[in-house]
Amino acid sequence: MNPIALVRNIHHSFQVCPTWTDRLNRLLWLYSDKRFVKVISPKQHRQISFRYAPPVGNVQVMVRDNQGSDAFIFSEVFDHRYYDFPLPYCPKYILDLGANIGLTSLFLNRKFPNAEIACIEPIPANLELLQKNLELNEVKANIFPAAIAIEDGSIQMEIGTLDYGHKIAGIAYGRALTGCTIEVEAISVPTLLKKLNWERINLLKVDIEGYEGILLRENCEWLNFVDAMCIECHEGYGESELYALAKNWGFNSPQQLTGIWVLTR
Repeated sequence: MNPIALVRNIHHSFQVCPTWTDRLNRLLWLYSDKRFVKVISPKQHRQISFRYAPPVGNVQVMVRDNQGSDAFIFSEVFDHRYYDFPLPYCPKYILDLGANIGLTSLFLNRKFPNAEIACIEPIPANLELLQKNLELNEVKANIFPAAIAIEDGSIQMEIGTLDYGHKIAGIAYGRALTGCTIEVEAISVPTLLKKLNWERINLLKVDIEGYEGILLRENCEWLNFVDAMCIECHEGYGESELYALAKNWGFNSPQQLTGIWVLTR
């Protein structure tokens, strides 16, 4: 264990957690893969409260002791503020593709409290915590237990070794996985818009482990109804593809921010 990192994590726990119990739980969560934590506090799930500056404020999350997977995503969203970028308007409709356990949707709800949010997530274990985290923070959102795809039906997903990084099977984009596969429901963006009765998507968040290379290239006339998008790019899809996307669909030049790219009109 790195003592410098431990001191840093203890200090940060005092900054972002309101009670001693939350601070201890955060540290045990961060070091849940360590042998001594597995002995003294063997848990699958932890409910931890945090306090951040506005617009986030106080939040409660249910997270897993899962080798740092949930902690990694949490730090991206709440500590490094990947999704705290300016928009020239307040979005009314936000679509979260690859919602995982709901952390980005929670952040965007605090940033844009009047927006209607829809979450798309295909993995059953993630869906359980997604629902719980939205309930804990009184976030009303439409949840679709499905993978986003270019057409409706079903699709195979490869399961990663961690609790993120699962991807559509058989695509040339994203990390190569060797885990098992599961079949999940697939839903297209046009079908989502009909089900939601939305005319436009004011903010589209895309974190779908490489499938962006297909979703944003095939059967994507629906991009005409997107005002802004933030994308986490994966292997095989990057800057040149984003510039082509912007040119073809009328967006401004892509902006590279910490961890993501942002396109606006």
